[in-house]
Amino acid sequence: MDILKTIDELEEIIETAGSIPLTGKIAVDKNDLLELIQNLRLDLPNEIKEATWVKDEREKILGEAEAEAHQKITEAEERSKTLLDENYIMQLAYEKAEKLVNEANEESAQIRQGARDYADEVLQNTQENLSEVIRIINNNRQQLKN
Repeated sequence: MDILKTIDELEEIIETAGSIPLTGKIAVDKNDLLELIQNLRLDLPNEIKEATWVKDEREKILGEAEAEAHQKITEAEERSKTLLDENYIMQLAYEKAEKLVNEANEESAQIRQGARDYADEVLQNTQENLSEVIRIINNNRQQLKN
């Protein structure tokens, strides 16, 4: 930075200047000091511009970082919500699947019981028919013997 260099030069002039006895004052070349002050005046606007640019860049970078952080938080919240929604959907699917399996098991049990009942009824009818046939055969044999 040119301003710091100029200030260093000012300090050197003061340090190396001859002192006026018993006053604590120094004697310096007026033109040297005025030249350094002029340099400060010339460099100061550039330094202010540079400092302003640095400040603006800092604010810009901070703003971008804040926006990016906000975006990442929003994305994370959306992803979390999606995962929760997916989890909820999976839970509903499992519950529905379990209900369907239970209903299928109940229906299967009813069908098996119905098949057993039907088979028992058919066997009962067959037994009754066979009993009737055996009775008729026994009657016919009895008649043949007589």
